[in-house]
Amino acid sequence: MNHPKADKPTERKGFTLIELLLVMLITSTLVLGINAAYRQAHLMWSSIESRRPIYHTARLVTETLREELSCLYFPPTTEEQKNTSFKLLTLPNETTELAFYTLTASWKGSLGSSRIAKVRYSFTRDTDTEETVLERFEQPCAGEKTIGAESSDVIVRGLSDFRLWAAETASGSSGELWRQTYSSKDTVPKALKVSLRWAATKDVPAIDFETSIAIPCQMPLSP
Repeated sequence: MNHPKADKPTERKGFTLIELLLVMLITSTLVLGINAAYRQAHLMWSSIESRRPIYHTARLVTETLREELSCLYFPPTTEEQKNTSFKLLTLPNETTELAFYTLTASWKGSLGSSRIAKVRYSFTRDTDTEETVLERFEQPCAGEKTIGAESSDVIVRGLSDFRLWAAETASGSSGELWRQTYSSKDTVPKALKVSLRWAATKDVPAIDFETSIAIPCQMPLSP
């Protein structure tokens, strides 16, 4: 005689060991993937944050130059004075100098307090500390005459290289010539190319920053 209860299949009341192991494997894979993605994002964020001061300094230099060069000023000169209104000088011993007159001395003063000034940038190596320094000089003027003492500010330390090129149009050609040495008392260069380089450190790789600054006015500016 068959009993009905004996033929009824036994009901399952939990997960098997294989199912539990499979769930643990899937969960571990997801956790490892999320951790790897988080670690990669953190490394990218750390790399960007470590370079932020350098990019800020590079923008500060180039934007200051852009504002000052947009208001170039060419004071009247005589043969006796032989004044050079715009001068770019690059020497082989890592020395770069740029000097010009501007109607917007923008480093310390606001646009509302703009004045005529002779501005000079000098990139040199300190013979005592062997540290490279980009220094900005400013001297207030009235026309072509200086009316105050020259002040200076160190705006960048630790640059491994700083280069400038002035662009002018070649005669009889539509191409541009980039020159590392440029001097004129009444001619405006078309543009200025700026190149800054920071050497690699243990935390940050070598960084190059290069941009071109178009000079809008292509005619002599004089009072």
